[in-house]
Amino acid sequence: MSSYTALPVLTGPRIPVMPHGCPRAELTLPAQEALVGCLRATAADVLTRWRLSDDERDAAVLIVGELGANAATHGRSEMSLRMIRGPETLCIVVSDHGEPSLSRPPSVTGDPDECGRGLDIVRALAIGVDLRHDSHGTSVVAWLAVKTTSQRVV
Repeated sequence: MSSYTALPVLTGPRIPVMPHGCPRAELTLPAQEALVGCLRATAADVLTRWRLSDDERDAAVLIVGELGANAATHGRSEMSLRMIRGPETLCIVVSDHGEPSLSRPPSVTGDPDECGRGLDIVRALAIGVDLRHDSHGTSVVAWLAVKTTSQRVV
């Protein structure tokens, strides 16, 4: 398993510092629960092209889904996904930004057993998690250990 070193999160776009030339992917959508599936599908497609193993991809997509659901449910006008593929680490950043919503519609399921476990799941899968709140919104950064690939990722 890779050793974990906390990577600083910058203010502004909140992009963690990673080595130069690391593949990156970004997507911003309206903060709506119905669009969380788009975040997951985009993440799965990108991670497949980056040649992550099935287990690594599945863990990353689960992280994206949990953080995306939080951003859509508790967030603001938009939610963003950023993924950066480092040599032995995948950095996943999910942010919500814009003006806070005064009221959010209740969850479609309404099931209390389906709420409140997202960050616990992310913490169980990730080697590190950082949560940041400021006047621009909330960002959660999760680092997932991934195997080094000898093939170039695009």
